[in-house]
Amino acid sequence: MERYSGICRFILSCNYSSKIIDPIQSRCAVFRFSPLTADDVKKYIKYIALEEKVRIDEEAIDALVHVAEGDMRKAINSLQVAASLETPIDLDLIYQTTGLAKPEDIKRMLETALSGDFLRSRAMLDDIMIDNGLSGQDIIKQIHHMSYELPISDEEKVRLIDRSGEVEFRIVEGSNERIQLEALLAYLVMMGSQR
Repeated sequence: MERYSGICRFILSCNYSSKIIDPIQSRCAVFRFSPLTADDVKKYIKYIALEEKVRIDEEAIDALVHVAEGDMRKAINSLQVAASLETPIDLDLIYQTTGLAKPEDIKRMLETALSGDFLRSRAMLDDIMIDNGLSGQDIIKQIHHMSYELPISDEEKVRLIDRSGEVEFRIVEGSNERIQLEALLAYLVMMGSQR
């Protein structure tokens, strides 16, 4: 980088600058960008679809906005993958190609556990993992996002997020993801019975 700084520039684009080692960071000017608004992402997806003559329904656009979380690169990449497989692009195709379960499926599974029906919530977990080919880490991330939308008190949300973090750590450390996710559902069943 130093030897050729007179004739070239390097641009490193990343989501977590802390993952770039210090010697490289010290030679860089860091520019931080905040996530785009949902409206901006939606507008640009529509523009790309129009210019590329890709048919995409409104639900699929909303799903892309949800999946991207303000990251336009992610939205464009997801749109490109979906467009290469099938047109018109619908909601199901977006979730199939992005490796995520539908948020409503995750929410339904969590609410079923909260209602006390462990076996049904466990069957829903199996369906989500098998149908979408998701890992335990993928599912725990979605559970974390969905925790805020559950009809439970703030104190219960705090406990659920704390438990989700513990489960995620155990999965990363090599524990059986199925057992850990089922333990989280069992925790929700017990939380629901104490209400």
